[in-house]
Amino acid sequence: MAVRRQAHEWRNVMPVGETKILNNHPVLVPNNVHTVALPQGIPVDIFVGDIGNTLDVPGELKAFQYIVLDAIAVWPQTLAAQIYVNTTRYFQRPDGVPHEGITGNVVPFPNGNSGIINFDYREGLNPPLYIAPGQTWGIEVTPMEDIPEYTGNDVKDSNIAFCYVKYLLVDGVDALVAKALIDAGWEITVENIEKYKELVVRNNLLTALADIDTEGRKRRV
Repeated sequence: MAVRRQAHEWRNVMPVGETKILNNHPVLVPNNVHTVALPQGIPVDIFVGDIGNTLDVPGELKAFQYIVLDAIAVWPQTLAAQIYVNTTRYFQRPDGVPHEGITGNVVPFPNGNSGIINFDYREGLNPPLYIAPGQTWGIEVTPMEDIPEYTGNDVKDSNIAFCYVKYLLVDGVDALVAKALIDAGWEITVENIEKYKELVVRNNLLTALADIDTEGRKRRV
């Protein structure tokens, strides 16, 4: 089955000086890192920004891929996360104007951090966000107030900025099923993808049996 659960965790942590190389990959050395100060109101792209563990390329879907983005969380509580697809922002005000997004007061990472519990989004985003083939997507985090820099032994989970995103990646033949589910008004879930394929197989078998029965009656006549 070409449906995979994917997740990405971003942190505003960078090395101090040179990084250690392990198996040809750079790794952070304990007490040799620092968090990057995040000024109030300045958005940071967690995929293609220049802060933290970012990626080399933006999140872009191939011709036969769908994404079901169903969970997002941030920390500290003064950090907000906004999802974008092409030029469209997911979280908007009632007047339709996009804002900074939802904060760690609503979706703390991890859930229950510092006693703040995620009640509204306990099961993730509802409804989830569907990202179609060919679209470019990503997440920006914006501090609602200045987040200071920490270095050395002061770098702890309690003062690191986090953003966590979780989604389903649907590709290959299952992407065609996902398109059919969207056209039929069904939700894209693993269960619905399997159910749809079972219905297709069952209908094809019934059609084949009906053709055989018709041929049999013709021969008897």
